[in-house]
Amino acid sequence: MEQMPNGSRVLRLPDRAGLTALTQGSNALKPEMLSIPMSERTARSYEKIAKSWHNEDHQVVQPGSRVLGGDEAVWMRHLMANPNVSLYKNHMNQLVKSYSLVRQSFLNGRALDFERALASTNLGAGYADGNAMATLNLDTTMTSVLYDNQHLVLWNWLNRVPSINPLYQWTERDQYGSTRGGFAFAQGGVPATGIGAWTRNQAQVCFFGVRRGITDVEAQSGLLGGVMVDPVQEEDRDGAFQLLGLAEGNFTFADPSVTDNYGNTVNYPGMIMQMIDGSTFNYQYFGPNTGSTSQALNGLQHYGRAAAGVNVYDLQGKFLEFGDLNNAAGTLYNQGKLGSFANVRMFATPNTLVDMSNLRAFTERRLLGPEIPVGRSGMGFVTGEPIPSHATPFGTIPFTASIFLNEVPNGQPIQNGNGDALSPAQPTFTANATSTLPTGVTSYFLASNGMDQSDAATYYYWVTAANDNGETAPVGSSAASATTPDVDGVAVTVAVGQIVTLTITPGASNGNVLTRFRVYRGTYNSINDVNTQIIGHVAVNPNSPAAQTFYDNNSTRSGTSIALILERTPNNLAVAQLAPMTKYPLAIVETKVEWLLLLYHVLTMKARQRAYLFLNIGRFLPYVNT
Repeated sequence: MEQMPNGSRVLRLPDRAGLTALTQGSNALKPEMLSIPMSERTARSYEKIAKSWHNEDHQVVQPGSRVLGGDEAVWMRHLMANPNVSLYKNHMNQLVKSYSLVRQSFLNGRALDFERALASTNLGAGYADGNAMATLNLDTTMTSVLYDNQHLVLWNWLNRVPSINPLYQWTERDQYGSTRGGFAFAQGGVPATGIGAWTRNQAQVCFFGVRRGITDVEAQSGLLGGVMVDPVQEEDRDGAFQLLGLAEGNFTFADPSVTDNYGNTVNYPGMIMQMIDGSTFNYQYFGPNTGSTSQALNGLQHYGRAAAGVNVYDLQGKFLEFGDLNNAAGTLYNQGKLGSFANVRMFATPNTLVDMSNLRAFTERRLLGPEIPVGRSGMGFVTGEPIPSHATPFGTIPFTASIFLNEVPNGQPIQNGNGDALSPAQPTFTANATSTLPTGVTSYFLASNGMDQSDAATYYYWVTAANDNGETAPVGSSAASATTPDVDGVAVTVAVGQIVTLTITPGASNGNVLTRFRVYRGTYNSINDVNTQIIGHVAVNPNSPAAQTFYDNNSTRSGTSIALILERTPNNLAVAQLAPMTKYPLAIVETKVEWLLLLYHVLTMKARQRAYLFLNIGRFLPYVNT
């Protein structure tokens, strides 16, 4: 052993005879002893080594997960570098043999403790028998059945532009000058003066975040390796996906009239709200409701900025066809002056894309004859070809499926009857059909809808309450619960030209605030039916919650979906971002370590004429609705 100038010790490897003397005989330099400081090597026994194994840094290492350190690590490096393979194998045999004795000693010393633990009867089921001590093979990768990064299609696709302050501003060019007048002039004359026009617009960056944390016990267990996953890493991952999933949904469905739990205006208008309607050309931000009653028209509030009506197409329950895409492309080219489709993409629900594939397969099967058998050739139909895009006369529109084109997951209420933690009390409501329409309300319960069918029918309604924390279980003719999750809806028979007026009353306060009611409707009396889906919401002032009125005029149809054709050039559509996602630690005031994940952004549709919205897309059912 040689002491180095820096204080470390290096074992100089002897020749073959010397190495044999070290590794054999009663005076052998045992590997276990090499992991103990020099001053303690004569005082420790194998029994003590088994109970407390130390390396050079005095770190306890349990048998079964032994770590080489100090002189032993130096010696092993020398042996691995030595070309004499037989000497290396000889040392490894000695190491394994002696280590096995140490490990057996350790297990024997703990056998009595295990027996006492198994004899305990006051720890509850699972601790008083051998099941608690069963050998476990824990996979360190957590299985997830939730969405992941590949599902955040809009977030990953949209361009993000910097915003240097919370007020993001941009200028839209409206015209170069009039093209309706003449431009020819006489020799020696002068042409008319051209005047350009533009509009300056602005949007407030909104602040989004989630609060995550772990207990101190969980943190300590994670540091010691007592849990199968890193708890901090998992909380960061879950929090990030929660935050980005909320942002993905807000891109489409955000509503400024819905405040936070304290009554503050915190949301920007989503793409639906920006394209559906609007009273002015600029963004309209609305504060909380000031009266005792507010009204919602099937969730399509009159907010946002006015868009050309030709850019919104209500299919009224008809399935989406390829001809509809051709017409949309023509509108984008003609009305939006979109000359290049290089950055165009259509986002639709998985059902819509499945139906389009089925539609083409059904059409081609009818035109080309029977399917070609396996191993045969000739004219006929071939199954299984995907449809990644559609080539229009003006450019190709790629397709992307999105699971976030519903205001709530799958568009359906909570199915198990258990509302989210800290959600408001469940509301009550009445629903009645009426032929007397309020001013400005039009009925879309039609005699002939997109499928040439009458909308006159019996519909079933359910209502929920929600806040920043989550949503309640649905309420129909009674309140859903964990024991009776599938409650009957309130049945209303509606005639052509009527609307349904829902009067929704907050439930008795349970200490949690209320910011909105959501309305669900179906054509069958079950919340589990696929056609039972959300048709809109109405905001509630959390500072003075009161009854709200919701008008169902059938402008949003249950069992349907939407699709968006977007052009992502930053001059047309972008996410203005004040800062990237930030992790902000919170002060520790209890035995829980918490932090915030923050994201400051606003969606800006600078050229709504270069976006296209399909509403109320129905399902394609071959041989039924064709």
